[in-house]
Amino acid sequence: MGLGKLLEQRAKSDRDRIFLYYEGESWNYGEFFKRVKSLASGLIDQGLKPGDRVALYLSASPEFIECFYAVIYAGGVVIPINYRWKANELYFALKDSGARFLFFSAEKSLEIQKLDREKLCLDKLVIVKGKAQPGFMDYSRIFSEKSVSLQEDNDNQLAGIIYTSGTTGKPKGVMLSHRNYMANLSQITGVLDLQETDRFLGILPLFHVLGLMVLVLMPVYTGASLVLFSEFSPRKVLTALRDYQVSVFAGVPTVYALLNNLPAEKFSSLPGLKYALCGGAPLAPEILEQFEKRYQVELLEGYGLSEATCACTLNPPAGKRKPGSVGYALPYQEILVKSESGEDLGPGQIGELWISGENVMKGYFQDQAETEAVLKDGWLKTGDLGYYDVQGYFYIKGRKKEMLIRGGENIYPREIEEVLLSHPAVSEVAVIGVPDRVWGEEVMAVIVPRDNSGIKTALLEDFCHQHLADYKCPKLWQIIPEMPKSVTGEILKQKLLEKYHSGKK
Repeated sequence: MGLGKLLEQRAKSDRDRIFLYYEGESWNYGEFFKRVKSLASGLIDQGLKPGDRVALYLSASPEFIECFYAVIYAGGVVIPINYRWKANELYFALKDSGARFLFFSAEKSLEIQKLDREKLCLDKLVIVKGKAQPGFMDYSRIFSEKSVSLQEDNDNQLAGIIYTSGTTGKPKGVMLSHRNYMANLSQITGVLDLQETDRFLGILPLFHVLGLMVLVLMPVYTGASLVLFSEFSPRKVLTALRDYQVSVFAGVPTVYALLNNLPAEKFSSLPGLKYALCGGAPLAPEILEQFEKRYQVELLEGYGLSEATCACTLNPPAGKRKPGSVGYALPYQEILVKSESGEDLGPGQIGELWISGENVMKGYFQDQAETEAVLKDGWLKTGDLGYYDVQGYFYIKGRKKEMLIRGGENIYPREIEEVLLSHPAVSEVAVIGVPDRVWGEEVMAVIVPRDNSGIKTALLEDFCHQHLADYKCPKLWQIIPEMPKSVTGEILKQKLLEKYHSGKK
């Protein structure tokens, strides 16, 4: 079954159940599906054919969700675009994907006008949520009352192209099929006990796989309701969690850190919350401990990547918790740890994570060389380093490309980062390698201090020597006010490497 059929069946079985709450309005499944079909019909009238790519340059909104399902229902391929991208970044994705349709918000009109449209395949540019402008189609005029039927041939049909964040270079277009999405939905819900009575609260960007999976797809898959926010406000989110009796909430580590910072006397327990999920970037143990202690809710961290649709592991909701672990492999996925030569490694041995399952992508769009580099006999070579223990819990140690080699010794930045994050004066840290004539690479720690405190690197050096072997301890230090980050809160180490990779030490 594909994603269009999923929504169609949900609208039939739960027609009157509320699907979406947004800024004082609500839509039941029947009402929402009617709009989706009308928009799908209009898209076909405008020339959309099965397999055509449609880009969504939209913020989190009901329009994003109905555009997503309408394109799917009409047989198209959805390309969610990072809403923070500027014209040159947007141009790359549009050019690379060959998108024929582009939906965008009025506030992005200036970025659209900067595009060299003559070199793109765009036939229709549709302005959403704003005043109509010359040269652009008005969103409301696309809807059609003509009858339309579902345009899905098989579940291996391409459903979406997700552009990676490009932390180490140009973004790559991850091709995901209907089967990929449905498989990962089944795997995740095989661990979480989700019911039609559940309510999700959405503050994640919908163009990211975590937001797309947890907010756009999972409520429909389970028949639940979604309370959607267009932007994140810690106070408003906690109020909504109580007022709407939300049972499922997902965020990146930064979200939980900000929730922890709210005044304790006003915001404490969350009695209705069943699951608090975290992904997108590594979660500092102190953030987890503080959130669980304060709100009396278990925070479940997982691991995943776009190339595996979304999630690959998750901490068990009911079971033993292990500090620093991202949990077990999800059902119907297999994860191996491989050496550089491709040999299987045992418990406690660090290597590259290889993943297999029906959630593994079809490949990179129009990039056979990169596809062949990461897909081997049905296995996805993630480029992430980690290990598992004797009980099957996985631990992530960082990116393979981030591993440092100093004087012949392998050094894993995340191990050092975890130590430094446990120091009370450190808010954020990124460990990188910089060229060194003697050692090959030297360890540099880039630090954001907590509360603008005057931090002394000598104290941090002593702290590291108490917890790490000498060769792992940073010899170089940089104190900065703010880290460069992706939209999910992932630190963009490539930016730091570009800044500090001079080799002059």
